[in-house]
Amino acid sequence: MASKYDVIVVGAGPGGCACAALLAKWGMKTLLLEKNDRVGGKSLNMHKGGFTYELWPVMGLPKFNSQFEKVLKEVGAEAPMSDVFPTTGSLENILSGKGTLKDGGFLYKPQGSDKYVSYNLVPPVQIPDVLKEDPEGLANVTRLFEDMAAFTTEQLSALDDATFHDFITPYNIPLSTYSYLALFCCIGFLAPIDLCSASEMIKTLRQYTTGIGSAYFLGGYAKFSEVLAEAVQRYGGELRLRARVQRIDVENGQVRGVYTDKGAFQAPIVVSNAGIQPTVLKLVGKEHLDKGYTNRIRSLMPSLGLMGSRYFFDKIVFEDCAYVIYDDKCWWNMERWMKVKSGEMPDDMLILIFNPQGFDPTLAPQGKQVVLTATLCEADPKMKNQKAWLDALDQKIEGFRPGFKKHLIRREDYTTADVSRVTRDSAVPGGGGECIGLAQIVGQCGKNKPSPVSPIQGLFYVGVDAGGYGMGTHQAVDSALNVAPIVLRYHRTH
Repeated sequence: MASKYDVIVVGAGPGGCACAALLAKWGMKTLLLEKNDRVGGKSLNMHKGGFTYELWPVMGLPKFNSQFEKVLKEVGAEAPMSDVFPTTGSLENILSGKGTLKDGGFLYKPQGSDKYVSYNLVPPVQIPDVLKEDPEGLANVTRLFEDMAAFTTEQLSALDDATFHDFITPYNIPLSTYSYLALFCCIGFLAPIDLCSASEMIKTLRQYTTGIGSAYFLGGYAKFSEVLAEAVQRYGGELRLRARVQRIDVENGQVRGVYTDKGAFQAPIVVSNAGIQPTVLKLVGKEHLDKGYTNRIRSLMPSLGLMGSRYFFDKIVFEDCAYVIYDDKCWWNMERWMKVKSGEMPDDMLILIFNPQGFDPTLAPQGKQVVLTATLCEADPKMKNQKAWLDALDQKIEGFRPGFKKHLIRREDYTTADVSRVTRDSAVPGGGGECIGLAQIVGQCGKNKPSPVSPIQGLFYVGVDAGGYGMGTHQAVDSALNVAPIVLRYHRTH
């Protein structure tokens, strides 16, 4: 093999870029490999016709006191966040409910009503009108949130094996609040509420509350990964794009390097940001690992998927930054998920509408707009009836905003097959098109989460599948901050 390094990081998503930047800054000779022509992973940026946009809606939180800030500070890089959140009033006013948000928010249609109402419990701290009309229900909701805020680390760990549904059921909260929290499980973790880990949900809700909502990076969400990839090179490391890793070379239980379609690279340490299942089952191979370990990895469940469309307009059609449109029947539990797996298409679809220019007006030509939409679906790249799902979503958005196509330039659809092609190879039946990675469900979170340290000497995992907690990209970066010191220690002691 040629081209020797201290460490090779496979995959330049937020977790891979953060880990590579930290290791390069700490003096390790680092090579960062990415199969695409740009970094960013599931949050990579596209540039077309003067528009800059993600391939699908991307969520990151919290905005303040985040792991994003920690890794950027450590490597001496800057990726400014949009200041449209909050847009008016001081932070104190936002927390007290006196400020306003330019984010569209959660729009909820109560049972028996044909109108949507705003429903957002945290933050800012405000009580939805629907809940104000139910004093007993409001008292139960208040008790639930007070209890979640007061949990100790030990109490949270005890909830690793409890579903969030089982945890909140004794509180007898109103259906409107249950739907809101079930929705949070669906859009935050891409998991059914009666599988979602209670400990993971509570920790992230607390993070969301104290960190004041979502973050968006100026220049597009991938700007975070891009500045970290630049930091890798600034500290003497290398970035190689369009370099697909075909195999991780293992000899006598020890990593030796990787083989790619651009040649071989040698290193005694490999950190994979390609997903734990593709890494173990495809890049390494079961012949190098104990059968019990490979069976455990194979049995892990991926998150649900997203599919949707990108709409390009010749004028501003959607003013706010993001809309989450839902009712009491569109969020997924196990029963609804199993109906989808049997071939049924849900009558009620959860709708996400994301407007990048709402956060950063420079991402589109003057007076124009691109909007990213999504709905829940299976993670299977070979999912059937994809066009029917996309057309149904299109009709649902038309019902929410009649006539929104009058200024449409073009519509581009994406499916779980596209998600898999750009981000994660399918390694298990029904997997590959998952929105996040491994599902944050009971049996896969907290003490049950896969270790970032592989049984193979010198092989580590980084990203949402191991080493961190939280929502989406923030979990990936949390993983990097935890895994990079482990890798550095291994490098120094071996």
